Amino acid sequence: MATFYNKQHGEFSLIMNQDVVLTNAVGPWNLECIEQFGIDYATSVYSAKVSRWADIIMLQGESLLVPDAEKDLQVRIARAVETGLSHVAVVMGKSDVKTSAKIQMKRLYRNLPAELAFFETVQEAIDWITEHGYRCEASVIEAFFDDTP
Repeated sequence: MATFYNKQHGEFSLIMNQDVVLTNAVGPWNLECIEQFGIDYATSVYSAKVSRWADIIMLQGESLLVPDAEKDLQVRIARAVETGLSHVAVVMGKSDVKTSAKIQMKRLYRNLPAELAFFETVQEAIDWITEHGYRCEASVIEAFFDDTP
């Protein structure tokens, strides 16, 4: 299942591939977008009935969260980590603000027991995720990121 959201609030698409959630995120994002993202993310994970999973996130555009969206996402991430999110691979795509986005992502995962890593390519993220024991189909992941805006 892929989701697309209103560009003026931020945009994302996501699917679950085996035990990896794939998210293509085009920012900037506001609270309304993050609330919808949280609903779609939880629906994907809970319907997959996995107890441990990883994320591969592609950040694009002005990939930053406004302050209230950042606070809301931090709560949602903590809940995901409590229920099984263990590894997060962030691919720095066509982001206009890579350094600021990395700082913000590190802040979101600070003090949480999930491992966060940054990559330049989707293949590097796939390799890292599979090295940590997650099941995923590289062709599905590559097609997802190639087909989304």
